[in-house]
Amino acid sequence: MLAFQSCNISPNQISGLQLLNVNQSNEIQSSQASSYLLQALNQFPSQLQQKTQLIQQENQKLKNENQSLQQQVNHLENKQQELINEIHDLRQLIKRVNQEGEVTVQYLKTKNTILEHHNDSLEKALKNLQNNIEMFGQLKEFSELMKQEVDL
Repeated sequence: MLAFQSCNISPNQISGLQLLNVNQSNEIQSSQASSYLLQALNQFPSQLQQKTQLIQQENQKLKNENQSLQQQVNHLENKQQELINEIHDLRQLIKRVNQEGEVTVQYLKTKNTILEHHNDSLEKALKNLQNNIEMFGQLKEFSELMKQEVDL
């Protein structure tokens, strides 16, 4: 009979049951939250490992890209140095050609001066010959006369 009598619940018992029900509900929610938290904590290392792998892959990708860019920079620096050397060589060639041109000009000036002096000498000799042509003619005639007198 006691079991049947306890079916009549007093207001105090109702509020106690409600509190008990709320506590159980809170415990269930807390238990579910703990379960979710525990599940999240269990997944955290694998998520961390996945993120670490992604970061390492990205890092490797950036290293490869950096290496490729460094190779391009090295190639361009080598090309730049080749062009600088070529410019230097061309400048040296221009200086040498200019110096050789100056030497050639000086040689030609000297040769021209020598030829001018030689020409002046030949002109003077020609004038002397022209001036003395009459005298040579007279000497020839005199020589022929002397020859004729000797033959006689």
